[in-house]
Amino acid sequence: MNIRVVATGSTPREHRERRWGLSLLLGNSVLLDTFGMPSVFRENLCRTAEDVSRIRHVVLSHEHWDHVDGLVALAEQNPKATVYICPSTERSVKAWIKGLGMPVVEVADWLEIEKGVFLSGEIAGTWSGNPLWEQFMVIQEPPGLSVLTGCAHPGLSPILQCVRRRFPDPVTLLMGGFHLLNSSREEISVEIAALRMFGVQRVAPTHCTGELAVQMLRDAFGNRFLDVEEGGLINTQSD
Repeated sequence: MNIRVVATGSTPREHRERRWGLSLLLGNSVLLDTFGMPSVFRENLCRTAEDVSRIRHVVLSHEHWDHVDGLVALAEQNPKATVYICPSTERSVKAWIKGLGMPVVEVADWLEIEKGVFLSGEIAGTWSGNPLWEQFMVIQEPPGLSVLTGCAHPGLSPILQCVRRRFPDPVTLLMGGFHLLNSSREEISVEIAALRMFGVQRVAPTHCTGELAVQMLRDAFGNRFLDVEEGGLINTQSD
């Protein structure tokens, strides 16, 4: 399956300008997150998607603005697409999402939305010392699994443990925000060791991963490190 990078904001300058967040298009029909700036998301999506009306599923990993605010732009173009959210999404955010008039599904447990495309259901994480619920995606196709994260607030190890309990297949790709932006070199080293323990074959970090972690992952994975650039494409089945 092709994954197109609709939008990603990963630098301190982009964060200050609120051009921050993530949005990935899986094939032609599934979106993971909708970025933080609606105008950028709208423009990029029209340039990236073959036909916006073919998008059937919009997965919001969690409630933060930089992953949901672009949804308003999609609602104007394709209000029939179904939006998948965590049941524990904060009440006002949930009301805003439902107020856009799109079908909304609250995902509490594993759910297959298309053949071989699964949502994890919400799992517990934290942000600024407070509970935060997040879901992630799994694409199951030969030769293994592609795991896609919005921000990975629950932690990469708990996410991969969750995947291992559900699927026997190897993780051939881990892609998305890894939430290592404020982690020390020692903490990042522990995470890299965990990825190796879980047998992760390729990594494609972006967004909240942080410059230090990106460099350390690049060094650790070598030619199995994939650059994520806005407008770029990653094939889940590439060697």
